[in-house]
Formats: sequence, C-alpha cells, structure tokens
Amino acid sequence: MLRFDPNLRWLFTELPMWDRYAAAARAGFSGVEVAFPYEYPARELKRLLDDNGLTLVQILAPVDWEGGSRGIAALPEKAAESRKSIETAIEYSVAVGKPMVHVLAGNLGPEHDPAACMDAFKKNLEFAAQLAAPEGITIIIEPVCNARFPAYLYSRLAEGVAIIDELGKPNIKLCFDTYHVQMQEGALTERLRQVYPYMGHMQIGNTPGRNQPGAGELDFGYIFRTLEELGWDRWVGCEYAPTGSTLDSIGWHEPFRRRA
Repeated sequence: MLRFDPNLRWLFTELPMWDRYAAAARAGFSGVEVAFPYEYPARELKRLLDDNGLTLVQILAPVDWEGGSRGIAALPEKAAESRKSIETAIEYSVAVGKPMVHVLAGNLGPEHDPAACMDAFKKNLEFAAQLAAPEGITIIIEPVCNARFPAYLYSRLAEGVAIIDELGKPNIKLCFDTYHVQMQEGALTERLRQVYPYMGHMQIGNTPGRNQPGAGELDFGYIFRTLEELGWDRWVGCEYAPTGSTLDSIGWHEPFRRRA
C-alpha cells in the first residue's frame, strides 16, 4: 500500500494556507508537502503539524517564486544568495521534522552559459548535501518539462541521474514527477523502472492538464501497481489541480492508500 500526501499549494486551496493542514488531516492524510512554508515561524508550524498528526514531507529552498524566480542554484551570479537559501531551508527543515529539501536550479537567460550554470548547480548541491547529511535530510532534485519551464536548466531524468552519479552523495535523490516525465519523455513506467534506484520522492499529476488521476490520459492504477511491485515505501506527493473541489478529487486513492 502507498502513502499519499497532498501538496498544499495545489490542494485544499478552498481554504487559507494555515487551515489546509487540518483539512488534509480530516481527509485522512498523515503527511503534507508545502513549497514555501517560511511565512510561518518553524516552531508554530511544528506545533500545527503535531496537533494534526502530520508529517511534513518536502519543502523547497526559498526563492522569490511570486516574483518569477524558479530557482537560483544554477545561476553563477547568485552563488552567495543560493547558499543562504539552502542554509535557511535546512535550518527550517530541522525545526519542523526534517522534511526533504528540494533545491531548484532555475531558469537560464540568454546571458547564461549552460555548462557554467550546470557547474554552479552541482557545487550548490554538494554544499546542500554536506550541510544536510549530519541531520539525515535528503536533498531532492527534479527535472521539469519544457512545456511548462522552457528555460529551466534541465528537463530529462538522465540529466538528474548524471548529476547524482557525478556528485556521489547518498542524500541527493531524484523526484520523479509523472506530469513532467510524461510530457517530456513518455514511456512513463519504463522510465520509472530505469531510475527507481535514484528516487527519493514521487509526485503525481495527470497529463495533459496536470489534474487528478482519472482526469487525463495516464493509467494511474498501472503506475501505482508498478510502484508497489518495485517496493516503494516512501511518500507519493499529490501535486495536481483538481477539476472540482479537493475532496471530490481524492477518491481515486482509496484502493491504494496505506491506512496508517
């Protein structure tokens, strides 16, 4: 059986962010993930998680998302800012239960040299992994599709695998996102089997509209059975835009979800 956690930037958006945690718990989830929880002091968020019996699964290293940033770790001119962002994320992670920390590479502009940006990204990932390792925190990286992020540093699973192999840090893992993989590469379950040893997290969204399972072209029953066959015992993040209300969009997980 699988453990599902809602991404609160995508689900329970009918409610203010602070109220989404309790709503997720009432809906039967025992974990949540949140991109940027930093508006709340870590101590207060930890208390909210504990009061609702929730594990915080993943956070992102802070960037100015609303201002258009999609990460800074691959931007050589942002080296100092990136390290500060990573330090902030890991300090926050320690205080709220040690969720995984996703380090975003970022979008490249015409002024950027891709090779230099990849080198900067690797250096920042190495820094993050070294800082996170004593705390038992996993650093997550994720290739994203050109359809949504055409200027992002990398878009293919093989690129993420190559980074992990080169750095050789056991706490750097791959996030396998069904939406991005299918949109960019296809052959989703074949890709899943290929990169499974590198995975630390999985996120789900249907194609082509990034909606819930059952509202799109992917056979999630087959995907989930493949995950079970492979022995997946980590979280599966629900990162999709419901076609209706959040509660109406989650019935699909009943045959597969772990109850405890």
